[in-house]
Amino acid sequence: MLSKDFTHSLVILIISTVAVASCSLLVWVVPNLVRTDDIRAISHAKPLTALEVAGRDVYISEGCHVCHTQMVRSLEPEIVRNGRASKEGDDIYEFPNLWGSKRTGPDLTNLSRKYSEQWQRLHLMDPRQVVPTSIMPAYPWLFEQTLSGDDIADKMRVLQRLGVPYTDTEIGRARLEVKGATKGEALIHYLQSLGKDTAGDQER
Repeated sequence: MLSKDFTHSLVILIISTVAVASCSLLVWVVPNLVRTDDIRAISHAKPLTALEVAGRDVYISEGCHVCHTQMVRSLEPEIVRNGRASKEGDDIYEFPNLWGSKRTGPDLTNLSRKYSEQWQRLHLMDPRQVVPTSIMPAYPWLFEQTLSGDDIADKMRVLQRLGVPYTDTEIGRARLEVKGATKGEALIHYLQSLGKDTAGDQER
């Protein structure tokens, strides 16, 4: 038979777990369900193209989000280095968001404003070629692996249900936009999309 102390501790543990889970639900889930039209109206965010969505998948699958953040905090040094602080409306089409927390590498929020596609290619092939002190691994095989595009339409339909304003026409031609591209090319397209939609919105 369980002692009273053990039973009491177990009840406290269960209540605490439910309380923490409930708080997490309120903080992470509910805000995404109650986004208002006002936020959409002031946001400059634009949906990713089919190739950029494919590149974002590569970004996630290769663990880039583990070492890089995509959120400029409202700290003066970060604003000077990376541009204005991130706003709620910047990520309304991000599912899931890739804000991150570990900054082994630089923040990538406004990456497209800093480097060209050619620089990105060289950097992915051999980071030390353009940044001698870089500790980032090289990803040459990404330019050898070709995408079929077979699943991109399904992914975009899911995003459409979540509120990303894709048209049926955009979804219908998505496979052809992705088919034949390498993972490296798709990743570069995604990286070059970062910060492009807020380029004219640099107020602090």
